[in-house]
Amino acid sequence: MKTGIIGLGKMGGALLRGMLKAGAVVPENVWVYDHHHENVQALQEEYPGVHEAPTEAAAADAVEVLILAVKPNGILPLISSLSERGAELPLLISIAAAISLDDMEACASDGTRIVRAMPNTPCMVLAGVIAYSAGTGVTDEDEEAARRLLSGCGSVYKVQESQMNAVSAISGCGPAYMFTVLDALADAGVAMGLPRKTALELAVGTMLGSARMQEQTGKHPMALRDEVTSPGGTTIAALNALDECGFRNAWIQAVKRAVRRAEEMEEH
Repeated sequence: MKTGIIGLGKMGGALLRGMLKAGAVVPENVWVYDHHHENVQALQEEYPGVHEAPTEAAAADAVEVLILAVKPNGILPLISSLSERGAELPLLISIAAAISLDDMEACASDGTRIVRAMPNTPCMVLAGVIAYSAGTGVTDEDEEAARRLLSGCGSVYKVQESQMNAVSAISGCGPAYMFTVLDALADAGVAMGLPRKTALELAVGTMLGSARMQEQTGKHPMALRDEVTSPGGTTIAALNALDECGFRNAWIQAVKRAVRRAEEMEEH
């Protein structure tokens, strides 16, 4: 399937590299456009055969599916400019946060098919989480094409668009939360005398293993936590310290704050 992308920033680059790495697309069937030529050049060095489109319109004309990976404030002008040419547009997949399907469809020519998706940066290592909602003109075949592309990078979930801000706050922002936890655990290890490299590797391995354990057992996280927590032991002492610092509430408030910010962005 001929696939294009406009925007090779952190998220767009991560998503496309994940698709290429997974074999969901082959370089010869990929067209990219980015204002910064060096971003395209870096991708072509990794994946020879990728085409650089000279313009945004050229990228749209060359492909069957076009991923829009520009900043949120650029997505509506981009869709408008592509639509004004009068040519039928390919299936559009927008990964812009806080820009609704209604707003995008209002800028598009009649019949334009749009999928709104929210990937995260682990797509680059094929361990992403991607949620999507389909616009009014999207057919079953379109949706299957979008799922096939996105699933090369990780787990794909269809959600109601009204849930997209919550998705963004958990899985979209989530890698930043996890990296912060890893850094804090590494700092704690260093404070207790461990070499930083060792402390970070211990933290990473523990996070990976714990997530895999929950995924494979299907047990409630608290049930798994209790299996580690002996009466009067070190784990319960550590958990009590987290509670004293408001750890659980901090996570909840972080997600709420991210949702609130997304809602503010939608209003503007």
